[in-house]
Amino acid sequence: MTHRRHRFGAALAVFAAAVAAWLPVTSAQAADGPVVHIWLQDDHLGLPMPPDTGDPTMVNWGLRNDGPGTAKDVTISADLSNVIDWVTTDAPVPADHVYTWPTRDVPEGEAAGSLIGLSAKPGTPLGTTGTVTLSGTSANGTVVSTTAKVTVGTTDLKVNKLAARKGDKPGSTIDTPVTISNVGTLAADGVQLRMGATIGLSYAKHYSNCVYSKSDSYVLTEQALCTFDTVIEPGKSYRVDQPVGLDVTDQALFEYFSHEALPLSGSAPKPGDGPVLSLVAAGDAATDGTAIDRQHIDADNTADMVAGGGTAEGAPGDLVHVTVSLSNEGPGWVGYNASDDQPALLVTVPTGTKAEEIPAHCSVWNDEAKSGTGEQTPGAAQYICQSSPNTFTVGDTRSFEFGLRIRANARTTTGEALATTAYGNTMTFDHTHGNDTAAVTVEVEGGASASPSASASPSATATAGTGGNTPGTQTASTTGGAGSLASTGSSGAVPVAAACGAAALVLGGGLVLLVRRRNRV
Repeated sequence: MTHRRHRFGAALAVFAAAVAAWLPVTSAQAADGPVVHIWLQDDHLGLPMPPDTGDPTMVNWGLRNDGPGTAKDVTISADLSNVIDWVTTDAPVPADHVYTWPTRDVPEGEAAGSLIGLSAKPGTPLGTTGTVTLSGTSANGTVVSTTAKVTVGTTDLKVNKLAARKGDKPGSTIDTPVTISNVGTLAADGVQLRMGATIGLSYAKHYSNCVYSKSDSYVLTEQALCTFDTVIEPGKSYRVDQPVGLDVTDQALFEYFSHEALPLSGSAPKPGDGPVLSLVAAGDAATDGTAIDRQHIDADNTADMVAGGGTAEGAPGDLVHVTVSLSNEGPGWVGYNASDDQPALLVTVPTGTKAEEIPAHCSVWNDEAKSGTGEQTPGAAQYICQSSPNTFTVGDTRSFEFGLRIRANARTTTGEALATTAYGNTMTFDHTHGNDTAAVTVEVEGGASASPSASASPSATATAGTGGNTPGTQTASTTGGAGSLASTGSSGAVPVAAACGAAALVLGGGLVLLVRRRNRV
């Protein structure tokens, strides 16, 4: 069936692979040259009826040149003759109904494409269907054509929104109701329900019409794709005949369950084992649904984040290396999905040494802003280290190696590694604090023991420069880099804002106060 597609601006060709037929070789296309494929963002397009006064529906395409070499003088055209009687376009179309884009060279790999907007003419009957064919030529290669199906009317499937949950205990089961509504104007001849659950959750029952798989595109999830041959009528709602059961496992902590509905395309997957999950009518279509829903589930559980220290030895003037670490000893896995205050390691450089080699994902700690500056400037007193990825399954350890220069007249000296968060907060889900700190020691040949360095407390102030870890005033920099605010990634449905770096810190005291007021985890 069809979807509504809005204008996205300049289109980039990043689409799923598909099998296409070769175009015949003509005088303008060399059989032994580069092969260029035209990809469509969506090959089934729905045009609203009555026509929408907003943006038209876009035929959105891109290119992939499989080589060998650059395809010369590539020209792409859209043949609209099959639909021109009942559509209008957002660009002038010649009398032969073939719209052609400017000629250009296309190097190997993915390449940007373009788009053309279509709208249905008023009064066109719902269900009217036609095709738009995109094809092309190249002076030294072959261009593979593709076709988009265009239908008047839309199938617009929404799912219900689920309230966030807190306090579910490991060993319990959550019964999750799922409904699907069609708020479009055309029926869907079958539907697929796509569900995802993070690794602290497990499906309590498997159904024969669902296919289960693992995905780690953002965080590790177990996905279920359930196929129904039920016709989803426009203006109607349907619910699964029994709640989807989610077992809360021993490693559950910060979890989510997602679900979305898609019109059925192609044949149904091979049936599996278990009972059949069905859809039953549930009245009129809900008006408060969403295309995809993500329910946050915070379990009543803990995780023990452990700081790991290290020891190095050398003589004054030597560059020595020490490795510190951050580990998760469970029982819960850690994957924040509602905050960017991610687990981190605050490292205080031992007195009498200067940090000269700064690991990736570590940056100078700015105590005033309570975050990393994004700079990897040598000579600071403290550095904040954040792992990438920032999720910790049970047993995960992330290590960071510092190169420390031993100063003249230095004595054996000890700094510290502290398990904390990106903003210097205590991890409230961690109830075991005896292993939050670990010693970072540099044994100096022929030198007596010195007093330990200042504790790796977020209240200490770090200074970048030649003075080693001598306290001083830290000035925030506009330079971005590793170790700035945590990055949690996105999916169309990523719930946590990406880290914004240190550039915002220079905008004035008001933003410093804003940083201080971020939610604490």
